[in-house]
Amino acid sequence: METESADIPPNQTLYVNNLYEKISKKKLIEQLLLLFSKYGPILEIVGSKSLKMRGQAFIVFKDITSASNALREMNGFNFLDRPMKIQYCKTKSDAVSKLDGTYMEKKREREENDKKGSNKKQDRKSTTQQQKRPANGAPNSTTSPTSNGPVSLQPRDDPPNKTLFVENLPDKCDPMMLSMLFSQFQGFKEVHMVESKKGIAFIEFEDENKSGFAMTNLQHFKVTPEKPMVISFAAQ
Repeated sequence: METESADIPPNQTLYVNNLYEKISKKKLIEQLLLLFSKYGPILEIVGSKSLKMRGQAFIVFKDITSASNALREMNGFNFLDRPMKIQYCKTKSDAVSKLDGTYMEKKREREENDKKGSNKKQDRKSTTQQQKRPANGAPNSTTSPTSNGPVSLQPRDDPPNKTLFVENLPDKCDPMMLSMLFSQFQGFKEVHMVESKKGIAFIEFEDENKSGFAMTNLQHFKVTPEKPMVISFAAQ
């Protein structure tokens, strides 16, 4: 995602810089989520500790109105003794592209550009692979050692009720983090986590309408970049 100082049309993604740099990526994302979630559902927060991205973050809202309200009220806000500088992001995030159905087209364009850039390296890469091939001619294995297989991102098909079942959570996710996330929705009551089973939680609302609204807005929200939440109605 790129930004520029020129006038950029309002969109769902905010570019935030001048952030305090001596903070872990995890803590930074947690603090930004706590600050910005009151303006509306957040699809994703992207931060990095790399030299190029230090002191910067991208906050992706579900809608433009939420992003605009956050920009208007939080630009210049003193966050950890530094005034945040916020503007709209120049390019559409992957999270927004998935939401509006243009992700595959965007992904295809990116793959085509990558393919053009890699054509010149292909012969050199093939030669290197041949040199590394074992004497019996069998290529080196690139199979992932993960035995659990891919995680399904498809919600369970259970009838609506006031309790949500959340899975695919990172192991370090705790009740406080989930409470911060779900309490932005009306009717939120409490979080239940099972100590013996990592990666799952139950979120209770006042009724099935309020729980359904929260589920719709937070479905596949990434608590961490590699872990999109899978939310279903809890089995009764």
